[in-house]
Amino acid sequence: MKVKGTNSFNMRAILLLIGITVGVYLGFKYLLPLILPFVFAYFLAWIVRPVTESLYNKFKIPRIIGGSASLLLLIAVFGTCICLLINVLIKQAILFIRNMPIYLDLLAGKLDKICSHCDKMFGLDGGTMRSTMDENLLQTVNRVKTQVIPELTQHSISITIQMVAIVGIMLIILVAAILIVKDLPDYRKKLENNSLYQDIHKVTEKLSEAGTAYLRSQLIIMVTIAGICILGLSLIKNEYAALAGIGIALMDALPVLGSGLILVPWAIIMLITGRIYSAAILITTFLACQIVREVLEPKLIGNRIGIKPLFTLIAMYVGLKLFGVVGFILGPVGLIIIQTVYQAILEREERVAVKDEVHLNE
Repeated sequence: MKVKGTNSFNMRAILLLIGITVGVYLGFKYLLPLILPFVFAYFLAWIVRPVTESLYNKFKIPRIIGGSASLLLLIAVFGTCICLLINVLIKQAILFIRNMPIYLDLLAGKLDKICSHCDKMFGLDGGTMRSTMDENLLQTVNRVKTQVIPELTQHSISITIQMVAIVGIMLIILVAAILIVKDLPDYRKKLENNSLYQDIHKVTEKLSEAGTAYLRSQLIIMVTIAGICILGLSLIKNEYAALAGIGIALMDALPVLGSGLILVPWAIIMLITGRIYSAAILITTFLACQIVREVLEPKLIGNRIGIKPLFTLIAMYVGLKLFGVVGFILGPVGLIIIQTVYQAILEREERVAVKDEVHLNE
C-alpha cells in the first residue's frame, strides 16, 4: 500500500509539473505580450517606491507628485548616462568609418598573402583563391543592393509607424507607473488578507529576488569586464577601446559565446603578424574576464536562484527554440516560475493537511 501511495504521489507530482509548465508556456505566449508594459510599469514603480514613501511620510508630499518627480529624475539620470555613452560610441564609430579605406587596404594585402598561401597549399593556379573570394564578395554586394536595400525601403513606413507605437507604449508605461506608485499601498491593504494573493506574492517575491540577483550580478560583471577590456585595449593603443570593450562585454553576457569569441582570434592574428606584446595583452585580458566571471558570479548570485547551471542552460535552449532570442531570458524566468509555483502548491497542501489532521484530533 505504501508503494502504491508513493507511485500515486509521483504521478500526481508529474501531472502537476506538466500542468504548471503548460500554463507558463501559454502565459508567455499569449498573456505576457498584453501585460508586458504594465510589468515594466510595476518594475519602475517598485524602484521609486522607497523614495516616494519617504517623501510622503516625512514631508506629506502626495504620492502622485513624489512618484512623478522620482520617475522623471530616474529617467533623466538614466537618459543622460545613455546619451554620454552613445556620444562616445558615435565618435569612435565615425573615426572607424573614416579610417575604413586604410583598414580595407590592409585587409586586401593580408588576403592576398593568405590566398597565395592557399593556392600553393592546395596546388591551385596563382590567383584562383582570390578570384573565387572576389566573386563571392561581388555576389554578396549585389544581393544587398537588389534585395536588402529595397526591402528596407519598402518597410520604411511600417518602421516609422512602429517607432511611433513604441513612443506611445513608453508613455503608457510612464503613466501606469505613476498610478501604481499612487495606489500601491491601497492595493496591498485590500489584498494582503487574501490567501490566493499570499500564494501569488510568494511566487512573485521569489521571482523578484532571483531576477534582481541575476540582473544585478550580470550588470556588475558586464561593467567590470567592460572596464578590463577597455584597459587591455588601451594598453595596445587601440583607437576604439571604449567601443570594442563595451561590445566584448555585451558578447560576454551572452551564453555560450563569451569574450573569447573576439579576444582569442584577435590574439592569434596578433601572434601570427608578429605583434607578441599585443597578443599577450589580449590573452591576459581574456583570462582576466574569465576569472572575473567565475569568481564574481557565484558570490553575487549565490544560492538565491536555486537552479543548477545545467538546468539554466537547458532552459535557455528551450526558451530560444520556443520564443526566439527573448527565450534566453524567458527560459530561466519560466523555470523559476515553474519551480516556485510547484513548491508553493506543495506547501499549501501540506498546510491544509496539517489543519485537517488537527481538526480530526480535536
